[in-house]
Amino acid sequence: CDLHQGNGTALIFRGDPRVYTFSIHQDNLYPVKQPSDLDIGLPDFTGDEEYLGHLERHVPRMLDELHPDLAVYLAGADPFMRDQLGMLALTFDGLRRRDELVIGGCVGRGVPVAVVLAGGYAEDVHDTVRIHVATGHVLAQA
Repeated sequence: CDLHQGNGTALIFRGDPRVYTFSIHQDNLYPVKQPSDLDIGLPDFTGDEEYLGHLERHVPRMLDELHPDLAVYLAGADPFMRDQLGMLALTFDGLRRRDELVIGGCVGRGVPVAVVLAGGYAEDVHDTVRIHVATGHVLAQA
């Protein structure tokens, strides 16, 4: 769940039936895209409700159908509305709800989850720190 598509991860695990890759990202942003198992490219200025709607439709289904041994969740801070490099428009609350949906979905199904903090180029660096700290709080409370 980052501003950029997980193209490196998609390329590394392409054709590996043991790994399912999912990326939700700003569609028209570099880098060159590599096909994931599921890619959701979002238009500029996508906000909380549309973004979270995609996650609500896909995350529970993926967890229920795939029964993963481990989920690796990249919690990017760069979908934030005041990120200097991106054009998505998630709020602090939207990013927290994203974390709750993904982390809570995993924990609630007994799926171990490794959380990786990434990205974040907010105009005010304190906003980036706040986003990452909030992710840690969601994980600690799960």
